[in-house]
Formats: sequence, structure tokens, C-alpha cells
Amino acid sequence: MFLAFATNSLSFWISVLTVLLYFTIMYLKKRLIGQTPTKTQSIINVVVNVVILVGAVIVIMLANEEFSFKSVIDSFKEWVTHQTEVLIGTAFVIIISLTVYNTIKVILNHSGKRGLINEKRRITIAKVILSCARYLLYFVDAAIILSLWGIDITPVLAGLGIAGLVIGLGAQKLIVDFISGIFIVFERHFDVGDIVGIGDFKGEVIDIGLKTTKVKNWKNEVKLFSNGSIEEVINYSMFNSVAVVDVRIPFQEKAGAIIDLLNKEITKHLPDLPNLLTPPTVVGMVDMVDNNMTFRITANTVSEQQYGVERAIRKAVKDILEEHHIAYPKQEIKIFRGEDHDRD
Repeated sequence: MFLAFATNSLSFWISVLTVLLYFTIMYLKKRLIGQTPTKTQSIINVVVNVVILVGAVIVIMLANEEFSFKSVIDSFKEWVTHQTEVLIGTAFVIIISLTVYNTIKVILNHSGKRGLINEKRRITIAKVILSCARYLLYFVDAAIILSLWGIDITPVLAGLGIAGLVIGLGAQKLIVDFISGIFIVFERHFDVGDIVGIGDFKGEVIDIGLKTTKVKNWKNEVKLFSNGSIEEVINYSMFNSVAVVDVRIPFQEKAGAIIDLLNKEITKHLPDLPNLLTPPTVVGMVDMVDNNMTFRITANTVSEQQYGVERAIRKAVKDILEEHHIAYPKQEIKIFRGEDHDRD
């Protein structure tokens, strides 16, 4: 009866084959390890242990009369199908979010091209809107993806609510900075690219964030201001700047002729200046000192770009005076000896 059971029992034969396989593997392992280097021994040990483990699992499953490969395959298919659906759903959420984000960027870029807002204003608003959209999409995506993976986000949201209340009580300055940043942008205190003075620091605004504003001066030094700390700002870029050049001419020249000459010739002697908005004009004589007349030339320029225009105007005036042989003002220094002074 025992032999009949042994003959007909699949578990018995599997157990016998497993024991024989185990001793065979151990024998081969001993032979191979004795002839191989240390590094190779480690690799063989790992492989052998994995084979033994897998074999033991198979034996246990096959020894169970209720076990069937069909149930394992069906379970595996169900798991793969579920994971595939979750991965596709996750990819779909990410693609939708990227599409929304890029659509917002295109709309903001298109508004600048159509001239609905100027370029500096567009960049400023775009930075704030895209920053808010990015954080909002992060939160929404995380909530949806966690739900797809079967994670209940209700406790998480409740925990975030309590944590947010605690953090909010201790992070009032952060909230003030955030609100101040919104007011800076939408009340148009300044835009990205504007030249501003905040306290004793003057420079170009290179970034306006939800918490801080970055300003870079002419030395390429960048200073960060928390938005809540910005109380008084001088915006040098809100209106056009004015280039001012004073020219001194000796008294012997005729004032009217000098004014007419400069107004007529100065534009011809200027190079192409993209920052020049209006032609330079002699506004008249503004001073008479040391036998010289001082004439003032002004021109409207792009904000904070008057310095380069002033240099170009000075060179043009010099060329005009040289071409028409008009003398430059000279400073006379008289030195008196003591006896000569007494005689006078």
C-alpha cells in the first residue's frame, strides 16, 4: 500500500528529485569553489542559494495538492493588468498636467507677441502665474496618482490641514511675503528688467518670486529682498530717462549761431542709437561763467539708458566744433609775483 502511494503520489517523487538535486548542486558547488578565485566564489554562492530557494518554493507549491499553475498564472495576469491600468492612468495624469502647463505658457507668450502687454510686464506676470500653476499641478497630480495606486488620501489631507494650521501660526512672515509678492506684481510696483532702488541698493530686477525679489547691481552683485520687507521703492524705469549734456563755448562766439549749428548738425553726427527716443535738442544757454557760455542739450532715452546716449552726444559735439573751427573753452591761470602784485 505504501509502494502504491509512493508510486502514485506526485509529491513523493518531487521530494525525492529535490533531495537528489540539492546534493548534486552542493557537490558541484564544492568542486567549483575549490578551483575559482574569491570574487567568483561569491557569485557562485549567490547563484546557488537563489536556485535552492526557488526550488524549495516550487516543491512546497507542488506538494500542495490544491496548487495549480493555472491559478498562479491567472493571479499573475490579474496583477499585471491592474498595474498596467495604474501606470497608464499615472502617465495620462502627467501628460494632462504638462499639456495644461505648456498651454498656459503659450497663452502668456502669445499675449506678448500681440502687444497686449509690454515685454517686461509679460515676463513678470508669466513668472508668477507659472510658479502658482506649477505648485497647484504638483498637488493635484500627487492626490490623483496616490488614489490610482490605492492609497487613501483622506487621512493625508486631514493631516495636512492640521499641519498647515500649526505651520501658519508660526510662519506669518512667509504669508506676509507671499501676499506682498502678489501686490508687487498686480499693483505694478516694478517689473522684471526695471531699475529700482530699495534702501541703499540700486540695480536691475532679475526675478520676482512669491517670497523674494532678486536685484542685481552694476557690479553683478545680486541681493535678495523678502517681499514683505520692501516698503519704499524708487522705480527709475517707470518713465523714460533724459540725457543731459552741457557744452561750454567761449564768449567770442555768437550764441544764436551756436544753437542753430548744434541743432542742425548733431543728429547727423550721431551713430544709430536704439535707446534714443527723441533727437537731441539744444534747449538754450543755461550759464555764463569764466568767459564761457554753457549750452544744454537734452534727449529722451529708454529708462536708465541715458549714460550711453550722453557719451555719444559729447563725441558728436566735439566733432562738430572741430569741423567748424570753433574754439574750446580754455581755463586761464594767472600767477603773480609778489612785487608785480604790489605794483598793481
